[in-house]
Amino acid sequence: MKPKLIADAMLGRLARWLRLYGYDVIYGLVDDDEILKIAEEEDRLILTRDSGLAERSRRVILLRSNKLEEQFEELKNFGFTFEELFPPNARCPKCNGLIRKAEKEEIKSKVPHNVYAKYDEFYVCTKCGQIYWPGRQWNEMIKIDRKLRNKNKRS
Repeated sequence: MKPKLIADAMLGRLARWLRLYGYDVIYGLVDDDEILKIAEEEDRLILTRDSGLAERSRRVILLRSNKLEEQFEELKNFGFTFEELFPPNARCPKCNGLIRKAEKEEIKSKVPHNVYAKYDEFYVCTKCGQIYWPGRQWNEMIKIDRKLRNKNKRS
């Protein structure tokens, strides 16, 4: 079972990537007291680079690096796994909602005509309605995923 997380304002890129790997991550809060309150109320583990915030909670991982690849290494050392990118386990990198496979006809009026004509595979966020398909941006994400996961393989 993956832990529920709350990431501080310094970890936006990491939060979005963790969501793609299926982690439930709250992100965007800047007030430390609010982060601590939500973490306690919702049984969330805090991810932070702020040592002051880290000292105020027992349920915290203090990340040392500012680089995404090194942050993944740090999380791997805490037992985090990164096997599944994208559906069926992914969450929306924008809003943290669950992503589900969508029928092509369902999204016809919601994507550009050329996208609809070119692709047959679509996914939609159940919370914000964002639509995803395996286009150029998707392919770039897969390249980053390979880099992150190769770096995370144990020797």
